[in-house]
Amino acid sequence: MRAPKPKTRYAFVFCYFISLLPLFLPWCYFDKEADGIKTGIDIINTKLLLALGCITLFCLLSAKSQAGKFITKLLLLLHIAVYLISGLFWYVPLVTDFHVLLSLEAMHYGFYLSLLCSGSMYFLYGKNEKKEGNHHYAVTKLSVKKTRAIH
Repeated sequence: MRAPKPKTRYAFVFCYFISLLPLFLPWCYFDKEADGIKTGIDIINTKLLLALGCITLFCLLSAKSQAGKFITKLLLLLHIAVYLISGLFWYVPLVTDFHVLLSLEAMHYGFYLSLLCSGSMYFLYGKNEKKEGNHHYAVTKLSVKKTRAIH
């Protein structure tokens, strides 16, 4: 399978950085004065987010084989899962215990925008991978026809 063009890889890295920007927006809060505004950076474990981001970035830049592209898609899907789990089970000491319904009531636009951007990045990468796979299949099929015509 062909490796993605360097421009395509860099475009994916740019889109990936753009998809991480909503983590700095307000995700959830009950009362701004009582518990403060919680951003995605506050809610998600920083070490987990940093590790996931670095590994995903490395895979976006270096994935050339089918297995590497599959791992990249899996990492992009893992972003969505981490956002969902962290957003639904965030917890404010002394105000609430872990409660999903209260978490949904306190969610704000940053959380939904993070999910939208990460989902868009996942589908964009998947669509490009599918397009490259179809191109590879068409080139292989064409070369088989040419080989048969020569013999």
